[in-house]
Amino acid sequence: MSRPKEHGGGQAGPPIAGDPSSFPIDAELSRTLVAANRMATLSTLTAAGYPYGSVVSYAADDVGQPIVLISEMAEHTVNARGDDRVSMLMVDMSGDGDPLGNARLTMVGRIELLEQPGNLRNRYLEKHPYASYYADFTDFGFWRINVESVRYVGGFGHMSWVDADGYAGAEVDPLSEVAGGVVEHMNDDHRDANLLYVQVLAGLGDATDAKMVGIDRYGVTLTADTPAGPRMARLPFANPLTDPDQARPAVIELLGEARAQASS
Repeated sequence: MSRPKEHGGGQAGPPIAGDPSSFPIDAELSRTLVAANRMATLSTLTAAGYPYGSVVSYAADDVGQPIVLISEMAEHTVNARGDDRVSMLMVDMSGDGDPLGNARLTMVGRIELLEQPGNLRNRYLEKHPYASYYADFTDFGFWRINVESVRYVGGFGHMSWVDADGYAGAEVDPLSEVAGGVVEHMNDDHRDANLLYVQVLAGLGDATDAKMVGIDRYGVTLTADTPAGPRMARLPFANPLTDPDQARPAVIELLGEARAQASS
């Protein structure tokens, strides 16, 4: 399957084995990363014009815009009252390798106080139930970051700007809530299958070990140890998945394909 790419600067290092065109586009990756996280670094501008970073909890609205609950006494709220231009940094901390190889994004936009947060209040408290203790304090308020653009970095050599319309129109990956568990299971219990995937389906016949690092509706991403050094591999599913329950059968189908090719 062929998918549009949104990379800037090209792919660093050896080319990705398998079918790199099956990667989700960066707008989808951005929406999924924002939906998966609960905390971020919010940067506001001080009265003197300096960026001021602080840690905040957030929940995302229907188009991926972060909702934060902050106090009027907090420095970032004072800054936001003076200048509504902000940025927010989210990082995928699930990997155990070089953190600079992890996905992350910085969104820029303008922050506004929600006088009537409505269902967004409930959405925030569902994700952060402990906040119900202080959500109704008179000095706390719900604010929304209206996203103007997003800088997505998927790792070394993988980066792009995503505009506001592209970000808002993208979908959160339907496997996002189960992806971590699938990856952990494959690496803990089926390392031999990972190796067969990269040797047969990705064409890395001299690979000595392989680890799954991601799964999404379009396919799986693996890293392989080869005599020439580490390689990344991307394997597509026969059809995009629409439900988390389809993840296990799709991975098994890939294994059946690899075994059939290996024995032919």
